[in-house]
Amino acid sequence: MVRVIRLGLRLGLFQLSLGILGVLMLGLFNRLLIAEIGLPAAVVALAIGSQQLMGFTRVWFGNRSDRIAAGRLKRTPYILISALAFSVLLGLAGWVVLQLARTITLPDQPFVGAWVGLLTLISIALGTAISAGGTAFSALVVDLTSERERPRVLAVVWGMRLLGVLLGSAFVSRLFGAACEAGASGDALRTGLEQLIVVSPLLLFGLVVFSVVGLEHRVIERVSGTQSGMADVANDPQKNVPLLQLLGRLRAIPQFGRFVGVLCLFTFSMFLNDAVLETYGAAVFGMTICATTALNAFLALGFFVGLGLSGFLLVERMGNIRTAQIGAVLGTMALALMLLSAPWQLLGFFRLGVMLFGISLGICIHASFTLMFSFVEEGNVGVLLGIWGAFYAYSRGLATISGGGLLTLFKTLNPDHVFGSYGGVFGLQIAGFLVAAVLMRRLDVNAFRTNVRSRFGELV
Repeated sequence: MVRVIRLGLRLGLFQLSLGILGVLMLGLFNRLLIAEIGLPAAVVALAIGSQQLMGFTRVWFGNRSDRIAAGRLKRTPYILISALAFSVLLGLAGWVVLQLARTITLPDQPFVGAWVGLLTLISIALGTAISAGGTAFSALVVDLTSERERPRVLAVVWGMRLLGVLLGSAFVSRLFGAACEAGASGDALRTGLEQLIVVSPLLLFGLVVFSVVGLEHRVIERVSGTQSGMADVANDPQKNVPLLQLLGRLRAIPQFGRFVGVLCLFTFSMFLNDAVLETYGAAVFGMTICATTALNAFLALGFFVGLGLSGFLLVERMGNIRTAQIGAVLGTMALALMLLSAPWQLLGFFRLGVMLFGISLGICIHASFTLMFSFVEEGNVGVLLGIWGAFYAYSRGLATISGGGLLTLFKTLNPDHVFGSYGGVFGLQIAGFLVAAVLMRRLDVNAFRTNVRSRFGELV
C-alpha cells in the first residue's frame, strides 16, 4: 500500500500540472473571454475546446512509444518534450488573451478575429502536446504497476490532478489580487495576466520534470528481480505491426462499437458544462472572477471524495459498470440541485451542487478509466491506451464546444431568459447521464476483455 501511494504521488505531479493547466485554460481564460472581454460563448468554446480535436494523435504517439527498442526509455522523452511544449503554449495563450483584453477596449477593435484565430491554433498545438505526453504517461502507469495495484494508483494520480485544480484556483487568486474585487479595473486584470504569462510555464514544466525524470529506470531495475513480467512489458522489443492492422483487429472485436458509443456518451455527459459552469455563476448569481474560479475548489474537494470511494471501495466491490452508473445518478442529482438553487439565489446550495457534481465526476472518471485500462495488452499498451484516449478526448472536446454552442443558441432563441439558456444545457447533460447509465447494463465487460486479449495477444 505504501509503495502504491508513493508511486501515485510521484506520478501524480504530472497530472497536477495538467490540473493547473485546465483551470487556467477552461476556467480563467474561458471566463475572461466571455464575461470580461465579451466574446460569444460559442466562439470561445470553439477556440479553447479545439485542443481536443488533436485526440487522434494519441494513437500515433502511443504506437511510436510502444515500438522504441529495448534498453531505451519508452515513455519519459515523450512526457518531457510534451511538457515543455504545453508550458510554452500556455504562456502564449495567456499573451493572446492579454492582447484581446487590450484590443477590445479600442473603438474599432482591430484584429479581434486574428487574435481569436491565433488562440485557436495555439489550442490545437496544445492539444497535440497533451496527447503525446498524456498517452505516454498512461502507458508508463501500466508499465510500472500490476493489475491489482492500478486502480489505487489511478485514484491517487487523479487525486493529484484535482489537487492541481485547487492549487490553480489559489494561484489565480494570488496573481490577480485586486482584479478579484467587484468592479475591478481593466488595468488590474491585465497586470494579473502579465504575471501569469511569466510564472505559469516555469511552474508546469518544473512539476513534470520532478514527476518522471529517473522514475522509469529505477522502477524497472528494481522490479526486474521480483516482477519479471512487468519488466518484460516495459523492455521486450515489439514486432513491427502496422498501425492500421492493429486498428483493424480492434474494430473486428464484437461489442467494440457498443463500448465506444456508451463510453463516449458517458464522457460527453460528464463535461458538457465544462465551458459554462463559471459563466453560470457569473450570470445567474453575480459572482466575481475569483468567486467563480473558486468553484473549482468545491469541484476538486468533491472529486477527491469520489476518487477515494471509487478507487478504494466501489470498483473493488461492485465493478466498473455499476460504479459508473452510481456516478451518473449522482451527477443528475447535482445538476438538478444547481438548477433549483438559482430561482431563490441559494448560493450555498449552488456550491453544494458543485461539490456533489465533483463527487460524481470522481466516481465516473475513475470507473471509466479503470475500465479502459483493463483492456490493454502486453506489447501494445501505448497504442491501445491511445485509441481509448482519442475517443475520450473527442468526446470531452465535443462536450466543451457543444456546451458553449448550445448556450449561445439558447440565448439567441430566448435572449431575455438567461436562466432558461443555462437550464437547457444542464437539462441535456442530465438526459445524457441517464441514457448512458441505462445503456451500460447491456455491456459485457468480461467477454470484450477476453476478445481484446485474444486478438492482440497474437501480435506480441
